[in-house]
Amino acid sequence: MQTIHPLVSAKVKNQRLLVVALLTISSFCFGQQQKDSLFVIWNNAKLSKIVRANSFNTYITTNYLETKTDSAYILAKQLEQFTLDNDLKLAYANVLSTLGNVHYIIGNNTLATAHYQKSLKLFKTLNDRKGEATALNNIGRMYKLSWQFDEALVYYNESLAMSEVLKDTTSMAECLINIGNVYNYRYKVDEALDYYLKSLALSTKINDEKNLALNYINLGHNYTLRKDYDQALLYLNKSVALSRKLNNAFLEASGLKNIAQCYFMQKNYDKVIAYSQKSLILAEQISNKPFQRDCYYFLYEGYRAKGSFKKAIDAMEKLHTLEDAAQEIKTEKLLQNITISKIKLKDSLIQVQKNYERSLKHDLKIQQKNKEKSNMALGFGGALLLVVTAGFLGYKSVKRKQLISQQKNEITLQKKDKRLKDLELKSIDAMILGQEKERLRLASDLHDSVGASLSAAKLQFNYFMNNQRNPNQEPEIIKNISTLLEDAYVEVRSMAHLKNCGVIAKNGLLPAVEKLSRSASGNDSFQIEVNSHGLDQRLENSLEISIFRIIQELVTNIIKHAEASEAAINITNHDDSLNIMVEDNGKGFKQNLTLETNKGMGISSIDKRVEHLNGTMIIESEINKGTTVIIDIPL
Repeated sequence: MQTIHPLVSAKVKNQRLLVVALLTISSFCFGQQQKDSLFVIWNNAKLSKIVRANSFNTYITTNYLETKTDSAYILAKQLEQFTLDNDLKLAYANVLSTLGNVHYIIGNNTLATAHYQKSLKLFKTLNDRKGEATALNNIGRMYKLSWQFDEALVYYNESLAMSEVLKDTTSMAECLINIGNVYNYRYKVDEALDYYLKSLALSTKINDEKNLALNYINLGHNYTLRKDYDQALLYLNKSVALSRKLNNAFLEASGLKNIAQCYFMQKNYDKVIAYSQKSLILAEQISNKPFQRDCYYFLYEGYRAKGSFKKAIDAMEKLHTLEDAAQEIKTEKLLQNITISKIKLKDSLIQVQKNYERSLKHDLKIQQKNKEKSNMALGFGGALLLVVTAGFLGYKSVKRKQLISQQKNEITLQKKDKRLKDLELKSIDAMILGQEKERLRLASDLHDSVGASLSAAKLQFNYFMNNQRNPNQEPEIIKNISTLLEDAYVEVRSMAHLKNCGVIAKNGLLPAVEKLSRSASGNDSFQIEVNSHGLDQRLENSLEISIFRIIQELVTNIIKHAEASEAAINITNHDDSLNIMVEDNGKGFKQNLTLETNKGMGISSIDKRVEHLNGTMIIESEINKGTTVIIDIPL
């Protein structure tokens, strides 16, 4: 056996200790650098550009994305330029995804979708399956926000399948949450709960706290829809606590807003106001306009219910300011498109003129050359007479072609002028036709509006006649009848002066329907409930009036014929369509006889209005089981 000298052995031991110490120190430094020094890596020009770009992107998403969104946007734009300047395609795809997330958080869905689609195309080109799965999930989320649920499910399921192949648990959990959200929005709460619980199990398994907080929010919303408010608040409070721990302002604002909604469903308006104010502070911090609009709406409802009308009006004015700002952006984009179209048309005409002038100059040059040739031919005398004659004929031919070309160009310009004039005439004809249709609808509107008020007055009067033995109710019933007759008088006077419905013109569709329900209810024998969802913005004025008249006629039919004690009006705005559902618990009717026996301005009048708005109407009724009318109108 070979022996080792004691000094050599000691030296080897010291070297081993030194190596262990160096490894320990470097490991500690690396961990500390990963945690605290991403920005230092970004500014280190000695490192590779792809490492710097990836570190900076992580730094932005970790420290700014869901806390200081404005700063995140500025830094992401800086990183985007860096990746373009240095041709870092994968890093560029990642920063596109980050920019999409920024626009999603602040509520600019159009720009968010554009960035996600651009990143998806680039990830596919680079064959980056993980990035592709993330982009698919993000695009699905945009379709869900625009109520295109079938398209959203296609992207979500494709992303989920890809994440399962990659065994990416985080992405799988996110996809399951998003699929659950689609079913939640469709009020299929049991199916939604299954997906949420699957996502919760995966997030718990890998201790993904961000997805856990998101799961708690969606579970809270699910239980709110089930009206299990205690369970809903349990999950929502857990989400707020976890979001604060993560310093995630976006998730915390979302959780607080959902708590406010839960208390709103319970009509606990003190809590509605308190949690809406907390959520609003965070929503303004991250510049999230949709969250701000929801908070101001809850504040308006809370203050209005408590009788704090000045604060309610302030909240409504701020809500309208946010809605007007969104509408101004849409209007500006529309005006830009119109301006661009005009510029294109003008440029097209200018280009036609330039082509014509260029052709004319070319022909003149040819003529000049031919003339020079002719002069040269004349110089040679009679021997070249044939050549001169040929040149002269050629000149005539060119001149004739020039005139023909000029005439064709003039005809083309005349055709374009005629086309523009035809478009103007069609616009004028459409305007006249619209005015004529409005005049034709005026008679129907007079009947519908005044008829509804008088029908409600008749209902009150019948109730008064049948309950004369109760003197305590007489003053209130007489007052209600007087109010309804006054409303009928005001409506007749307004229509005589060609004005729109006052409530609709000033406040919008929903307040008008609520006023109608209050007027028609009036006593314990008949009550109408009004529910709305997604009706955050005003519709076009004439459309609001038409929809109000439809609902008014349906209520009139219930009062006249249904003998109902309860009715409900549900209005849901799906961005691209408006759904109206009116239900009652009256005596019902046989559907196949309805249109044959109705000769007045009842169902047939409603059907004509719906058809005029390119909508559809479904009537479901059974004897002694009430009636349901479902109307869908495209926006």
